[in-house]
Amino acid sequence: MALENDLPKLPVPALDDTMDKYLNAIRPLINDDDFENTQELVNEFRKKDGIGEILQGKLLEKAKKTDNWMAEWWDNVAYLDVRVPVVINYNPSCTFPKENFSDRFDFIRYSTRLIRTVLKFRQMIDSEQLSIDKIGNKPLNMYQYKLFLCGCRVPQLNRDKYYVAPKGQAKHIVVAHRNQFYSVDVYDSKGQPLGEPEIAAQLMKIVQNTEPEEPPVGVFTSENRDVWAKERYAMAKDRNNRANFEMIESSICILCLDKPCPPSTQVPSITECPSDSVTGRQTLHGDGIEYNSLNRWFDKPNQFTVSEDGHCGVCYEHTCAEAPTVGRMWEEIMKERKDYKSIEVKDRSDLPVPKKMKWNLKPSILQNIETAKDRLDSFVKDTDVRLFSYQGYGKNFIKSLKLSPDAWFQISLQLAFYRSEPVKECRPTTPLLLFIIENKTPIRSASIATHEFVRAMTSKHASRAERYELMRKAINYHSTYTKETLDGKAVDRHLLGLKLTAVESGITLPAIFMDPSYQYFFHFKLSTSQVSPFLSQVPLEHESWVVFGPAVPDGYGICYNPQPNKLMYSVSTFNSNPATNPGHFAAAMQRSLDEMQLLGTISKI
Repeated sequence: MALENDLPKLPVPALDDTMDKYLNAIRPLINDDDFENTQELVNEFRKKDGIGEILQGKLLEKAKKTDNWMAEWWDNVAYLDVRVPVVINYNPSCTFPKENFSDRFDFIRYSTRLIRTVLKFRQMIDSEQLSIDKIGNKPLNMYQYKLFLCGCRVPQLNRDKYYVAPKGQAKHIVVAHRNQFYSVDVYDSKGQPLGEPEIAAQLMKIVQNTEPEEPPVGVFTSENRDVWAKERYAMAKDRNNRANFEMIESSICILCLDKPCPPSTQVPSITECPSDSVTGRQTLHGDGIEYNSLNRWFDKPNQFTVSEDGHCGVCYEHTCAEAPTVGRMWEEIMKERKDYKSIEVKDRSDLPVPKKMKWNLKPSILQNIETAKDRLDSFVKDTDVRLFSYQGYGKNFIKSLKLSPDAWFQISLQLAFYRSEPVKECRPTTPLLLFIIENKTPIRSASIATHEFVRAMTSKHASRAERYELMRKAINYHSTYTKETLDGKAVDRHLLGLKLTAVESGITLPAIFMDPSYQYFFHFKLSTSQVSPFLSQVPLEHESWVVFGPAVPDGYGICYNPQPNKLMYSVSTFNSNPATNPGHFAAAMQRSLDEMQLLGTISKI
């Protein structure tokens, strides 16, 4: 935390700059008539002494009084106020490399090494020994490191809360096994973390436990947030249940010891990695109630999943931290997993036996558990998740053209989407973060420059030279907008800030925010992100994908990991929408990437 006081406050962009960027970003998304109407609303909003300037003034006043004028608004609007289930909709997951477990002890040994690495990382956070994250020479805010261990999202009516146990208080983890939850002390009576042999012995006691099964209460964490809040309130009237909730919510992390995963029955799509697709589904949602979806507590960040057949990873609740932050710990887990098979199992008589959580539940709650199970299973079955690895080239080739790999991939996504859609259009998005209290903001890759490029690529009349120049223009525009975003000058959060300023001030919402085009502006058919910079830099034997669900019913959830000589990415869709399909999108992506490579290669000749 040494440089926290030196970080810049989140700036408020100039009103005219944001309005210009808004028009540029929305132009390729709507038709001429709608754009003309939006342009009139924008001009009315930003005219001298108009409502836009009034709201801008109020926002500037708020910015003077806070380090980050968006932080609290964003936590509430983007996460805590949202009532849909967190599973698939909001919780991303990260796959770890597939393990070859030769026996059940390997399953335990791997989990032991994982937990021991988490404890080491926690110590580095608590003692502030972590080096400061940076983008280039710019230091990043480190506050989120204090939230993702020993914390939990807690359901409340209308708006959830996020709880973090006081520093150093939590001495336990929670282990989920066969849909049962156990509290396991991982520090001894002197406050020292247990060694690996002792942790392994504690985990062995859990997998050998023969007590009668308890109802799978964790399924409620997959419910609508108000539904879950009511169930939790009713259950917490019982002292024992309340103690269980407190134990789970204050735990350092959750370890899910899973049953073997179901093999994929689908024919692999082009460039798909079938085994990794299984891991992607396992980490994102557990692959249904028949398998491991009930062996979860989806409100918990850093819910590590380890199946008996070697599919490993983590599912994390998103409120507390972005992937670049938690990804640093995940990288350590992947690096430290070597030699875990040599871990011995050694019990200590002075350690308390893992405590299985038992629940006192009324018949109505038991019935509601069955309802929640059906809903969760239906949602899981409606979600298609595939992981791909394009082998044609990677970021080394893109950098040889002096172009940004991130911008290159974003433009290739736009081209693939443009070709895939019956109605030809570009779409937004991808997030990043900076400043005193970080919050992500979309970097919109749909622009006029992008639209001109994708139209040229689908036209019979554009020459290769023209296509190449338009490609460079689109990529460079995206790179410029990315830099502006890092400087706090992006359009989305400023628009949201102006809108929320009106709401808080009791001012009637200006027409610009009631415009159907404004609503469509935030309908993210392409919800995308690049993996944590830590994960993208680990050695190739630690290959990792990040997975998340689509943002809208007719959309795609895509996360990419540019490697030196290949491009890895995940695609998720909902089966209930026949217009979206990961395999079809991957085929369009391969064509886009191939054609862009050809343009770049010809330019070098």
